[in-house]
Amino acid sequence: MRFKKSEGLTASEKMLAELCENSFLQLWTYPNLFRKQGKEFTDLLVAFGNDVIIFSDKSCGYPNTGNADLDWRRWYGKSIDDSAKQIAQAERCIRANPEKVFLDVRCLERLPISLPNASDIRVHRICIALGALDRAEAETGTRALTIEPAVLNDAVRFTIGVTDKARGWVHVFDDEGLKMVLNELSTPRSSGLSRCSTDA
Repeated sequence: MRFKKSEGLTASEKMLAELCENSFLQLWTYPNLFRKQGKEFTDLLVAFGNDVIIFSDKSCGYPNTGNADLDWRRWYGKSIDDSAKQIAQAERCIRANPEKVFLDVRCLERLPISLPNASDIRVHRICIALGALDRAEAETGTRALTIEPAVLNDAVRFTIGVTDKARGWVHVFDDEGLKMVLNELSTPRSSGLSRCSTDA
């Protein structure tokens, strides 16, 4: 491999990079990409064919103010809302300028593979939201976040539905779900992602 790519900047990013390299193969997995000097725009990107997976990793400590609803809203804002906004911005950059994606903070080394053009790209948006499971287990007895599409934003504690900060659907994985899903995958084709499309 003639180019040098990041291995992840934080502990959770390193874990994500390792899981994705094992699942999607090293050639297609690129952590910590930049669009201009000093401006990281995605925590990890996987690209194969016309499919591009944009990951945003937000590992936020869960607040403990004594107000359960406030704690959830603050965690949700930093973990889910901020991820959705980062992913939407990254998607806009990729669609507008797929050739301006760089491996390094100084933007001297371009992404070594070509990204699809805007008319062909299929984007899969994934938010990695860590840090809430201990509180979820303490309050609900279940060590997981609930998925309920009818819920908007942070309306229900420990429940993920639709966020109005997103462009299209964003898939949210907690600590347990991320490892469970990625450890089951071997290649993009066997996972079925190469046959999926999203409503961009």
